[in-house]
Amino acid sequence: MIRRPGHSVNAAVRRESAPLPSAAGLDLELAVANVARWVGDPQLFSRFLAAGLAGPTSVSVDVGQDLAAVAAWRAGVIGLRTDALRAVSACLDAGLTDAVGATLGMPGTDVAGFVEGQRTDRFFWPAWQNLGRAYLVARIGGFAGLGGPWLAHPGDVIATGEGQWLVEVGEELWEIDADLFGHSVSPADSDPTEAGDPVATAATPGIRVVSVPTSYLLEVVREAA
Repeated sequence: MIRRPGHSVNAAVRRESAPLPSAAGLDLELAVANVARWVGDPQLFSRFLAAGLAGPTSVSVDVGQDLAAVAAWRAGVIGLRTDALRAVSACLDAGLTDAVGATLGMPGTDVAGFVEGQRTDRFFWPAWQNLGRAYLVARIGGFAGLGGPWLAHPGDVIATGEGQWLVEVGEELWEIDADLFGHSVSPADSDPTEAGDPVATAATPGIRVVSVPTSYLLEVVREAA
């Protein structure tokens, strides 16, 4: 179980770094630095990219860039979600299903179902679809004194869109953007409820974000079907 900010999809992933592979036209040391700057996990990035590049006998610059985008998303860079899904489609069109699967950390046979599930559910993971019970997807936030963003306990959570929420923390509002692999937390520019803007009533069907009384972390939970 995750007891710090993180995502359950990584709970069984070995954390040691893999040696950076060689890929024509890619500055992978810069890519690792960018993943860290974008609040992703450099160890996961190196591991998943190395796995994806291990299969094909030769990789073009375009394919290498696409697999790097997928690996960065898989490592928690949520800002690359749209680019990574486009890259997945491009690699599938090129017949690189197994390479994509390795980069995502799943069998190649699961990739098509994963892509289809992600069209309507950004928290979809093939291995979890038949669990038949509620489960933890992620923990987000944390106390500022331990490296988290918040000095107060998070309170009410308001869904504002798919994978997006506002949370009250003391007298401040914070924005959360999350999916299966990663999340971002940032101060909100404004309160849409005060401006009269429409506010969504559900971010993603079956997903709720819970404030736990004994923790500074928010829990993203998939409800039982």
